[in-house]
Amino acid sequence: MIALPTIPYNTLVVAAGVAAVGFAAGVVGSLGVLRKRALVGDAAAHATLVGVAVAFLMTGRRDLPVLLLGAFIAAVTSLGVLVLLRRVTRTRDDAATAIVLGVSFGLGITLVSGITARGIPGGAGLEQFLLGHTAALTAADAVLLAGVSAAAVLLLVIGFKEATLVAFDAAFAAASGLPVAMIDYALVTLVAVMVVVGLPAAGAVLVTALVVIPPVAARQWTDRVTTMLVLAGCFGLIAALVGVGLSAAVPRLSTGPVVVLVAASIFVVSFVGSPSRGWLARWRRQRAVARGWAEGRIIEAALHAMQASASGSFSRHSIESCLGATVATNRALGRAWRGLLLRHAIEPVPASEASALANDSSHGISLWRLTDKGKGEAIERARRLAVWGDVLAVASGDARAFLTIDLPPPEAVFDAARLHAIRATVAASRP
Repeated sequence: MIALPTIPYNTLVVAAGVAAVGFAAGVVGSLGVLRKRALVGDAAAHATLVGVAVAFLMTGRRDLPVLLLGAFIAAVTSLGVLVLLRRVTRTRDDAATAIVLGVSFGLGITLVSGITARGIPGGAGLEQFLLGHTAALTAADAVLLAGVSAAAVLLLVIGFKEATLVAFDAAFAAASGLPVAMIDYALVTLVAVMVVVGLPAAGAVLVTALVVIPPVAARQWTDRVTTMLVLAGCFGLIAALVGVGLSAAVPRLSTGPVVVLVAASIFVVSFVGSPSRGWLARWRRQRAVARGWAEGRIIEAALHAMQASASGSFSRHSIESCLGATVATNRALGRAWRGLLLRHAIEPVPASEASALANDSSHGISLWRLTDKGKGEAIERARRLAVWGDVLAVASGDARAFLTIDLPPPEAVFDAARLHAIRATVAASRP
C-alpha cells in the first residue's frame, strides 16, 4: 500500500483558522466593496498595530484574544476619527482616509519599535503582526478565529437584505425608512472585525487584501449579490488553504504574503477569463461588434452597387470607392470581406457568366454578387437603419443606452406598442 504523507498537526490548525478567516473575509468584504468602503478597511487595518501595542503595554500579556481585542478597539477608534474628520473638517474621503491610515500606522510602528528597543519582557515578536504570524497559532487561537468569523458571517446573513439595499441605493433605503447611517456603521464595523481576525493570517499591512481581492474577483463572474458572496467566500477559502500549504511546503516562507499572492492570482484569472465580464470575453465581443459593423457596411454598399448595375453584380473597386477605404489594406474591412465569403453572403460571379457581360463597364474585372442570404442581411440592415432613424428623431433618450457601433434589431429593444407609436409620430410629422 502507498503511504499517504502525514500533515503536521500545527499545519492543520493553521489551515483551519486561516481558511475560516479567508471565507468570512470574502463574504463580509463583498458588501464592503459594493458599498465602496474598501479603503476604510485599510485605514482600520493599519490602526490595529496601535491596539496590539497598547493592549500589550496595559496587560503585559501576549495572549491572542487580548491583543485582538486591543486591535479591534483601535480599529473602531480609527473609524470614529475618520468620520469626525469628514464631518468636522470637511476633508474629502480619500484625504481623511490617508491621514488616519498614515498617522495610525506611524504611531503603531513607533510603539512596537519602542517596546522592542526597551527590551520589555514578552515584547519581542510583536512586529510579526505586520505580516502575520500563523506559525504561533494554537488550537484555541484557531477556534477563536473560526468562531468570530462565523459570527460575522451570521450577522451579515441576518441583515443581508438591508445591507444590500444600502449598498446599492442608499437614498431609496433612507426613503424606505431604514436607518442608513446605522446600517453603514454596522457594515464598516463588520469589515473592521474581519480585518482584526485576519491579523494573524496576513498582518496589518496585507490583511485588507483578504477583504478586497476575493470580492473583486467574484464580481467578474456574476451580477447577483448572493452568488458574489458565495464565490468571494470560496475564493478566500481557496487562497487561504493554498497559501498555508505552500508556506508549509517551503521553509521560511511567510503564510500571509503567500495567501495574498494566491488571491491575486485568482483575481488575474477572473479578470482575464470570466465568461461575461472578463477581458478576453469583452475583447471578443468588441471584435464581433466591429466585424459586424464592417460587414454591414460592405453588404450595404454591395446592395446599392447591385441595384445600380444592369448586371446585378459589383466589383471590389466599386465597394472600396463607396466605403472610401481599400479592402486589401484596411484590416477591419479585409476581415469582414473574408467573413462574408465564409458565411456565403457574397460570392464571385462565375467566369462563364462574367464573360457574357461584355456591355458592362466592369467587364474584365473580377465581379461579385450578393447571395440570397447576403441580400436578406442587406435589406434587414437598411430596415434597421430606417427604424432607428425614426427612434432617434422621436425618442433619442430611450435609444441612447442601446446604441453601439452596430445596430441591434429595434424589436429587441422596444415593445411593439412603443415602436408603433414612434413610427406613427414620425409618419405624422412628415409632409
